[in-house]
Amino acid sequence: MSGVRAFSCIELVLDRESLEPAKEQAYDIAERMKEQGILISIDGPLYNVIKIKPPLVFTEANADQYIDTLDKILDNM
Repeated sequence: MSGVRAFSCIELVLDRESLEPAKEQAYDIAERMKEQGILISIDGPLYNVIKIKPPLVFTEANADQYIDTLDKILDNM
């Protein structure tokens, strides 16, 4: 199907009540993921949204790798 795009996003905030954007943290996470071979982008009007645009061939193992890597990075922040 031409023109169909699928992606998932995670919006990062410093505080759930004030919704203060976590712009610096989003950039840091994107860089750390890149160091691990996983490319993600930063998006949104406040640049605090992590976006993954997986390739057409994206297996369950790929998803597990993405989540495991992101989890380790977040644990070390």
